[in-house]
Amino acid sequence: MRLLKKITKNLIPYIFIRIMLRIKYRSLRRGKYRGYKPSGGYGEKMLPYISLLKDGTNIKVKNVFEIGANFAQDADFLREIFGLTPNNVYVFEAHPDIFKVITQIHSFNAYNNAVFNENKEISFYVHPLNHKDTGWSSIHKLPDTKEIRVQALRMDDFMETHGVEEISFLKIDVEGATYEVLEGFGKRLKDVHCIQLEAEHGDNWVLYDKIENILKQHGFELVLFERNYNMSQSDSFWVQKNCIKYTPW
Repeated sequence: MRLLKKITKNLIPYIFIRIMLRIKYRSLRRGKYRGYKPSGGYGEKMLPYISLLKDGTNIKVKNVFEIGANFAQDADFLREIFGLTPNNVYVFEAHPDIFKVITQIHSFNAYNNAVFNENKEISFYVHPLNHKDTGWSSIHKLPDTKEIRVQALRMDDFMETHGVEEISFLKIDVEGATYEVLEGFGKRLKDVHCIQLEAEHGDNWVLYDKIENILKQHGFELVLFERNYNMSQSDSFWVQKNCIKYTPW
């Protein structure tokens, strides 16, 4: 009974905060996702990175790019927080069924492409879209996925073609392909001001240390690093050194 009371006591403030956030921010309301459960929450996990950006950098967020967007819920929250129009949000989701839902919910610049280090058609592995799990898709073969063919693109070419001079906030969550995404920026990686990304820590993946090296080579400084519950992945936040005004971290 004591354990139950302790758990309940700890849960009440958490639940209250979640409810208040949904009341305050329209982008966090679940109804728009048509009963699906977006992978990774509804956008509120961006709050620590938003706080670090606002408190410790000179970045004026003019656009948001989300690669591996799922339902673009994180991009939507970032859009609301920074007062952007949908035209300033770019999302990339290779899963065709999830992409279709994105276009029904949002009016962002949306692309049904895998972002990679080459411009070519590649194999992509998707989990069937359902209302319980929407997170399984990758260039790597994962359990219970089927292979499809998708068009991949390099971001340096995309930025050149679409006249994108700089990226204020970049989010990457691509299930094991983060390094290839960064490679695809080429020299344009220096035109990205900050990056929140997921990286892998295990066998058969391009691991975190290689991602760390390419980011440091292009002038980024690590601001926040967190391992997930089973230690196989991490989330980190990187900022160009010339965008850091002081280090509250």
